[in-house]
Amino acid sequence: NKPPPHQILFTNGHLSGYILFVSEILCLKDVVLDIEPNVVEKGRESTLKCSYDLEGAPLYTVKWYRGHYEFYRYTPQEHPSTKIFPFDGVHVDVSIFGRKQLRFSQNVLKQSNEHQVVLREVGFNLSGKFSCEVTADAPLFSTVTESKNMSVVVLPNNPPSLSTDKSFYDIGDVLRANCTSPPSRPPAILTFILNNIVVSGCFK
Repeated sequence: NKPPPHQILFTNGHLSGYILFVSEILCLKDVVLDIEPNVVEKGRESTLKCSYDLEGAPLYTVKWYRGHYEFYRYTPQEHPSTKIFPFDGVHVDVSIFGRKQLRFSQNVLKQSNEHQVVLREVGFNLSGKFSCEVTADAPLFSTVTESKNMSVVVLPNNPPSLSTDKSFYDIGDVLRANCTSPPSRPPAILTFILNNIVVSGCFK
């Protein structure tokens, strides 16, 4: 229960009234969104964490969006408290693992809840903006939304390979070299380095 507001009576001739001082103000603040990792390999997992301070007010709901589309909602007053909305490529983990399953699974205690969403088997179409929308319950019903970007990548599965047209060169010879990297997304940036100097053009 909230403490009653303090009241002070004042008089001025035939006028009287009250000055009200509110002794407690609750507000939703410090909403922070973290994506770990925010650059994730295709097929791996990423954890989206949303922290917030309700200052003692009850939580009404937390909604998660990819772009403008809601894909996960947590509402503590509802049963079940979690809802998953269909979105192509989104695989939300809401499983609950006990400690007895530790040796069988690496996903222990990483399920989605009111503060985080765990995404499994992340695909390319999930690259972009994610948002968490936090709403406090009555009487405030204040809402704060935070957004961050996630990038989905494919790393080269092997180091780049370097080949030259000859294995031995005389002074004045032209060196022709080819550097090839396995497929990746985004494409790898290749840089030639000769005697610890970055090669930025042709040398004669």
